[in-house]
Amino acid sequence: MARLLGFRPKALSFLLYKLPDNSKYTTFKIPKKSGGEREINAPDPRLKGLQKRLANLLQNCFEEIYGRERYNHSLSHAFRKDHSIITNARAHKNKRYVFNIDLIDFFPSINFGRVRGYFIKNTDFGLHPNVATVIAQIVCYNNELPQGSPTSPVLSNLIGHILDVRLVILAKKTKCQYSRYADDITFSTREKQFPSTIATQDDAGCWHPSSKLLCIIRKSGFEVNHNKTTMQHHAYRQVTTGLVVNRKVNIKASYYRQARAMCSSLFKTGAFYIGTEVRKGRSASISGKDLGSINVLRGVLSHIYNVKRLNDKRDQKERWGKPTAIHKLYEKFVLFEKFHNLRKPLIFCEGKTDSVYLKCALYSLASEYPDLIQVSNGEVNYAIDFFKHSKSNQDLLQFSGGTGDSRYLIKDYNKKMKPFLCKGKRFPVIILVDSDQGSKKVFSAAKEVIGNNENVTGDEDFYYITQNLYLIALPKINNVSSVAIEDFFEKSVRETKIDGKSLAKSNESDNRKYYSKHIFAEKVIRPNKGKINFERFKGILDRILKVIQDYESRRETKS
Repeated sequence: MARLLGFRPKALSFLLYKLPDNSKYTTFKIPKKSGGEREINAPDPRLKGLQKRLANLLQNCFEEIYGRERYNHSLSHAFRKDHSIITNARAHKNKRYVFNIDLIDFFPSINFGRVRGYFIKNTDFGLHPNVATVIAQIVCYNNELPQGSPTSPVLSNLIGHILDVRLVILAKKTKCQYSRYADDITFSTREKQFPSTIATQDDAGCWHPSSKLLCIIRKSGFEVNHNKTTMQHHAYRQVTTGLVVNRKVNIKASYYRQARAMCSSLFKTGAFYIGTEVRKGRSASISGKDLGSINVLRGVLSHIYNVKRLNDKRDQKERWGKPTAIHKLYEKFVLFEKFHNLRKPLIFCEGKTDSVYLKCALYSLASEYPDLIQVSNGEVNYAIDFFKHSKSNQDLLQFSGGTGDSRYLIKDYNKKMKPFLCKGKRFPVIILVDSDQGSKKVFSAAKEVIGNNENVTGDEDFYYITQNLYLIALPKINNVSSVAIEDFFEKSVRETKIDGKSLAKSNESDNRKYYSKHIFAEKVIRPNKGKINFERFKGILDRILKVIQDYESRRETKS
């Protein structure tokens, strides 16, 4: 078992038998969105590392065993790759009836004996009792699966699968659809009458789980929370795991309206309050009229965007040509966060690898640039940020890397910053481009925005464009007119061979002979950042420092 988890047996034994029980977990409570409090048991970092490895191992086992379900759709949708509340809700759209029940104390109801017995008796595992005991000792605390442990989610799916199988058999017999998301269970049907073998209605019109359904759930080791039972008819709004499923999977209109209002307040005043619907659906720890955080709002917008995008069947080019309302709203938020409300100077590079080079250069030259980086006891803190050319930013902002992004940002910057009326722009946004033919269009765009007939050639240390936006071109090396950032490495570094291949230049695409800049950054530069000579990068870092100083003086002059 220790070998499977990459631990020495002595180290595993220490965590399980020598580490005092009162040191293994830190216990605290957070408010539940439905009222009351939820107890969280956060494992000791050493124990958490062990649990993460076990969780990954068990997750691989789960997907190998149940990745291809015997039924038309996955039965459980929580804590699984490519699964979410969206995939869970999708199974129940456009139905006449949607019936929801909730399991009480979902994690705590799975105790030490159930975990150990599962791994011994389950035919897919059939483990030796000693091994099953060790697993149960790793994952359990106070004779239950602790909320806060990385192993609890996958264990709940493994042990909860027997419940899923029993309930989906019941659902199929009654022409119902079944799914589970953690402790939320949903049945739905298009039949004119909802099957009484699953739920019945009393004289007062209230719906209750049937005795057969309750029996199956109890036999599987769980209990129903009767306060959260709901039946929803198609004539009214039907909701499953927080999403509307009447005709298509969608967001509640009230949830979207509140997100839009929170953004409006943020852009105008720099602050916002959490709306009731958002508080109920997204942040269990928030109560009363509380000021919202950027992180909460980012999560809300991401959630809305991902759900609504499911219903947008257009390709990327069509979406960019005519963006939806949520696309526009989420784009504004990202622009606000990245360029207006930034917490550090932001470097906007042409590609993903440029930021890797600059970070490694800063790490190597940390003692000479204390205003840009601090290294203490092995901990690295950068005083500047780098724009991430992620898939999300590419989709929202149409940034895909290259000089085209820089030109587009320069030309539209004033327009894009116009909606943000609150105080901001405390730090500069610095566009960094190569000194080559491709950058001429960037220089032209900068000249157009700056005006005053200023000639932008890239020869100056920097160019102030507008608001908090600056442009830096890479310094010339030995008066060579065309310079890329890879040229700042010594020749011996650039000529490093990987599997007999050389670093590809811009016009070299034969992957049999050349490897990419990404491989160069990750396999040559990053692993050797303590050995490589970064002296030439000082010219770039000096220019960045000059921009930061110039912007500070401009802000002081304005104030």
